[in-house]
Amino acid sequence: MSHVFQALWVHVTWATKNRQPWLTAELKPALFSQIRDIAEAGNIRLDFLNGVYDHVHCLLSLRTTDRLDLVMQQLKGKSAHWVNEQQLTDYVFAWQNGYGAFSVSPSHVQRVRNYIRNQEKHHQEQDYWQEMEMLEKMARVL
Repeated sequence: MSHVFQALWVHVTWATKNRQPWLTAELKPALFSQIRDIAEAGNIRLDFLNGVYDHVHCLLSLRTTDRLDLVMQQLKGKSAHWVNEQQLTDYVFAWQNGYGAFSVSPSHVQRVRNYIRNQEKHHQEQDYWQEMEMLEKMARVL
């Protein structure tokens, strides 16, 4: 077969350094716009993005040539550098080391988009660690 067909979807989440509530209503729109710009410039297929005060969720569609660790290095590293370079905060902005990554079946992509869209609602009922446990359990079932 001379063609490659794929549908590699990944739901990724990462947190601010020490889980600080830095993603304020003022910072979030500019930061998320910058993350989208970083993705576009790096040919990263970022499908959906949202988050709350201390962490971010995004849905990525990976190409066969993408390495998730390098994609995350670009999104996290360049966005933190940009926040600091633009002096958008009174502190040194940083992301926590690591990230959570969960595979997504193509049949569940819209469900994950809706989940990411409704982050504010989810976090009225559960904290970040409860969410990570729930996502890990869902990934094993789906």
